[in-house]
Amino acid sequence: MRKRQGSTLPRYTTPVPVRGWRWFVGTVVILLLWLVGGSLLGLVFLPYTGVSPSVLVDGGDILGAMPGWGFLFFALITFVPLFLGVLLAYRWILGVKLRYLFSTVQDFRWWRVGLGFWVWLILIGGPVVVSLVLAPDQYRFNYQPETFIPFAIVGLLLLPIQTTAEELFFRGWVLQWAGRRIGNIVVLSVISGVAFSLPHLLNPEVAGDFLGAFLGYFSVGFALAWVTVRDRSLEIAIGAHLSNNLFAALVVGYEGGALPADALFVAGPIEWGTNNIVGLLVVPLFILLTRAGRPKAPKMTFSDTASRSDG
Repeated sequence: MRKRQGSTLPRYTTPVPVRGWRWFVGTVVILLLWLVGGSLLGLVFLPYTGVSPSVLVDGGDILGAMPGWGFLFFALITFVPLFLGVLLAYRWILGVKLRYLFSTVQDFRWWRVGLGFWVWLILIGGPVVVSLVLAPDQYRFNYQPETFIPFAIVGLLLLPIQTTAEELFFRGWVLQWAGRRIGNIVVLSVISGVAFSLPHLLNPEVAGDFLGAFLGYFSVGFALAWVTVRDRSLEIAIGAHLSNNLFAALVVGYEGGALPADALFVAGPIEWGTNNIVGLLVVPLFILLTRAGRPKAPKMTFSDTASRSDG
């Protein structure tokens, strides 16, 4: 009877070693394209956001003068340079094929993107549906065709770019860079959770509750990083992030957030305490329910090892 010898997947990083200076230069290029290039792109498209020309000429609250769809367009178009920047830096600065940015051990599979999308949607949408039934007075039905339809079109076109861009950077670029030295899934997930939280603390929904907001965004970043490192792939994370933002933008939004409250239903400002309690249940369930199709390390027998050494 042959005994089995355990084996593990390779670390979640590039398949070939990449010098540290390339990662650093690539990060600088990505951030410049995102922050500077994104701002410039937003200014280029500013006249096409539905804002009154008189506001552009005379000055004033330009963002406040935009219709909801225009604000959404203005906010999301700035992520196009981030999306392209990560792809260009990975391919031409690191010199690694793009397929490894999306999955490092096997082919990228779209059905697992769908798995992440629906599992996350059910886990976050389920409690909201229950709340809508039990406490409908906490929500306002907000459907107005003249505002919702253009808002939904912009969201459906640009939210996939925004969420995928963030996944490519936070769960792809950052984690693969950290994965050169770190193999522990907990440590990598913590790094991702912190990195994901910091820029989101600038969002208006934080409203002074920095700790609550930090924990809320941290839990999302932690969960998405865990499944990414576990799978050595962005499949689940890309789908889950997209479903989260589509649900928040189009189905149930909230007042005082980073996006206009033009969803079908609108609630009051986020209560971070309740949100984080729900997160304690959602995160482990999400990790558990997305295990289907994850790559498994090959099992090697002692006789296999011996034959390889003899060869």
